[in-house]
Amino acid sequence: MPGSKLEVDGRFLTVTNLDKVMYPGDGTRKFDVLQYVIAVADVMLPHIASRPITRKRWPHGTGSDPFFEKALPPGTPDWLARFTIAHAEGKTVYPVARSAADLVWLAQMAALELHVPQWRIDLSGIGSAGDESRRTDRLVLDLDPGPDVPLQRCADVALAIRDVLADAGLDSYPVTSGGKGIHVYARFPSPVKSESARAVAKQIADSLAAAHPKDVTASMAKSARTSKVFLDWSQNTAAKTTLAPYSLRGSEHPWVAAPRTWDELADPAIAQLDYRDVLDRFRESGDLLADLDPVVETVADRTVDLGEYRKARASRKKADPGPTRITGTVSGTRPMLAADEPIDGLTDNAWAFEGKWDGYRILLRHDDGDIRCWSRSGVDMTADFPELLELGAVLRGFDVVLDGEMVAFDAAGRTDFGLLASRNHRDAEYTLRYRVFDVVELNGTDLTSTPWDRRRQILDELAPVIESASIADVPPLLPGPGADAAEHARSNGWEGIVAKRRASTYQSGRRSSDWRKHKNWNDIEVVIGGYRPGRGGRSGSIGSLLVGLPAETGLRYVGRVGTGFTDADLDALLDELKPLTIGRSPFIGTLDKPVASSATWVLPKLVADVRFMDWTSTGHLRHPSWRGIRRDKLPGDL
Repeated sequence: MPGSKLEVDGRFLTVTNLDKVMYPGDGTRKFDVLQYVIAVADVMLPHIASRPITRKRWPHGTGSDPFFEKALPPGTPDWLARFTIAHAEGKTVYPVARSAADLVWLAQMAALELHVPQWRIDLSGIGSAGDESRRTDRLVLDLDPGPDVPLQRCADVALAIRDVLADAGLDSYPVTSGGKGIHVYARFPSPVKSESARAVAKQIADSLAAAHPKDVTASMAKSARTSKVFLDWSQNTAAKTTLAPYSLRGSEHPWVAAPRTWDELADPAIAQLDYRDVLDRFRESGDLLADLDPVVETVADRTVDLGEYRKARASRKKADPGPTRITGTVSGTRPMLAADEPIDGLTDNAWAFEGKWDGYRILLRHDDGDIRCWSRSGVDMTADFPELLELGAVLRGFDVVLDGEMVAFDAAGRTDFGLLASRNHRDAEYTLRYRVFDVVELNGTDLTSTPWDRRRQILDELAPVIESASIADVPPLLPGPGADAAEHARSNGWEGIVAKRRASTYQSGRRSSDWRKHKNWNDIEVVIGGYRPGRGGRSGSIGSLLVGLPAETGLRYVGRVGTGFTDADLDALLDELKPLTIGRSPFIGTLDKPVASSATWVLPKLVADVRFMDWTSTGHLRHPSWRGIRRDKLPGDL
C-alpha cells in the first residue's frame, strides 16, 4: 500500500510501505507501528513534549543495521516544531513532538526509538546558551543489569530506589525499559538545573552501591558490572538522552518502554512488555505516569508554521511579479533602540535576554534575491559588507526584513569593534558575522505590531535558513533572571546584554524601556572635531584626536584620545580628516591653550567609538581609548 494518505490531527501525511515487516521476530508491520503511535499519542506526548528528540532509525526493519539521527533531514514538513542546540561540532536542529501527526511522521521515517533529555525547553528558554542553563523537573535512574543478571534483580534495586526517594519526599515511577533493565523516574517539586539533578542521582547511586556492594555498582567501568546492576546516574546530564516512556524498542520483538506499578515490580515473574500489552493496559488503566509530567501546552507556540507567510508572499508576487526595489530606508523601518535602565530583578517569564554584540547595527532586506543593508541612521551599508550578498541565495522564497548586528570575531573568538571598523587596513585575522536577533517583515506581512515573543518564534523558524549562510547566525537567548544573564555575558567577555519585554511590539526608530541595555564597561560615541600632530614615533601623523558631544549650541569638548590606535588606523584617519580641515574650532567655548595652539580643526562629521574609565570632575573622559569610526552613525544620532 505505497503512497497512502493518512489524516491525523487535521494534517494529511503520506505514508509508504505499510506492509513492510519492521519486527521480523513476530511480523509486526509498519502499519502496526503507525497504529500504535496514534493510539498512545495522548499519553506519550506529555512525557516528550518540550524536549528535543534524538531518533534511532531502522529504515529496513530491525533485522538490519540502525543509525542515530539528531538533525532533521531535508524534506521535513514545515509544521513540525524545531529546537536548535549548539554542539561543539556546530548547531543541530532537532524535532519537538507536540501532536499525534508528529509521532506518525517520525514513525513513517522508521524512527522506532525516540530518545529525549530530562530537561525541558520551556523551563530552560529558547536557544538558551549552554548545558549549564538546562533545567528539569524530573530525575531518572537507568538500571542496567550486567550479563546474566535477571530483570527481577533490577526490580529489587528499583524498589530500594523508591524507598530512598520516598525518604526524600519524592514520588517515583518505574518503567521497564523494553531492553534489559528498568528506568526509575521521580518528579522534583520545582525545576532544578540538570547538573543538580545529576548530582542527586549520583548520590543515590553511590549510597546504594555502598549499601549493596555485591548487587549494585555506580561505576561507569564495564568491568565493574559483572553480576551487578549498574545504576546509570549520568542520564540526567544535559547532553544525554533516555529512551522516552511509551517508545518502541528497535529489537527483534516490538518491546516498549512501558510504565509499570510498584506492585508489578514486586512480582518475581516481572517481564518486559510489547506494544500490544501496553495498548491493553492503557485502555484499562490509563497513563500510569500521569503525575510525572504535566501536559505541556507551551511547546505548541514555540515554532511558527510559516505557511501563512508563504501564502502572503505568493499572493503579493502574483499581483506584482516584478521584484520590489527599495530606496531610502528599509520599507521606512528604523531600528528600535534600547534604554539605559536597570535589568536587575527582570525575570524570564516576562523578559528575554540577548547578548549585546560589539558591532554595527544593521537592518537587512532580502527581496527576491536582492540584498540591501542600512544602518540605524538610514545610511546604506550594502557596499560596506558585500559578504551579506550570500544571504540572497539562501533566503529564496522569503522576502524579509531582519534586524541584527554585524560583528568581527578576533582569533580568540570574541567580538572586537576596533577590528570591525579598521578591518580593511589591518592584517589581523578576523571573521565577519551578521548576528540576527529580530524579524520585522516577512513576505509582505508587517510584524512591527506583533509581540516580541511571536517574532522570536518566527525568527527561530527561519534560523536554519539564515544559518545555512556562513555569514549569518541567530544567537541563542540567555537564561535569566537579568542578573544571571549579565554575569554570563561578563564571564564570556561580551559587551553586555539587552533585555526585551516578551510582550513588546517593534517601535521603529524609538528608544523604549521595553528594551533595556546593560553594558559591562563604559563606551561612548563622540564626534571628532580636530587632532593634534604626533611626535617622536608618530611624527608626521596624528598624536591625539580632539572629540566632543553634540549640545544645544554646538559641540561640547570632552577630551583627547591618544591610545588604542594602530599605525594603519592613524594613516587612514589622517587621509580621511585632511579634506575636512576648517579654519576655526568647532567646539563651544575656549579650549586650553596647550591643546588649541597645536590643533588642526576639522568639520565635525565623523562619529567615533571610544572606551573610557569614567568622567573627570571637569567633564572630560578619563583614560579614553580609540575603538573605531562608526560608519553606521551621523553626529545628529548622538
